[in-house]
Amino acid sequence: MSTAPTSQLLAAFGDTAQYQLAPGGAFESRTSGWTLDGAHVQSGNVSLIPGTASHSLYIPATSRPITAPICVDASTPTFRFFARQASSGWAEMNINVLWTDASGVSHVSSAGGLSPTTSWGLTQVYDLGEMLPLWQPGSTLSVRLQFVPASGGGPVAIDDPLIDPYSR
Repeated sequence: MSTAPTSQLLAAFGDTAQYQLAPGGAFESRTSGWTLDGAHVQSGNVSLIPGTASHSLYIPATSRPITAPICVDASTPTFRFFARQASSGWAEMNINVLWTDASGVSHVSSAGGLSPTTSWGLTQVYDLGEMLPLWQPGSTLSVRLQFVPASGGGPVAIDDPLIDPYSR
């Protein structure tokens, strides 16, 4: 489990939960541990989260970037982030959770989707605890989030993927 500091990063949006930035999720210098698959860091971001400066991740419709590994247990069951449609037309995106069970079998679980507007917006809360076997005592998993734009749709930009380590 991560020992990164947490704070009420989304209090201005009415969400008083404690959050920590996902590894490499500020997009300010490097996306260490991320698999970009055609996505790239661009100038322009939400500018509402302290310490996240001026960059976001641009995800073309043909790209499927994956986060660095995130250690999840029963106390870290949710995440959310900022997103916007990066061009005119329409854009939709699904978020998958990639994980491997105790037997070594790889799984892809859908966390849900979104239809962003052309303005930055905070996503809904996505619940990892409902799709992963985190109810077992001492159960932790290393997961990666995969961002998958809808086929035929336009590009999406994301910023500040946040993990809520105290949601439960």
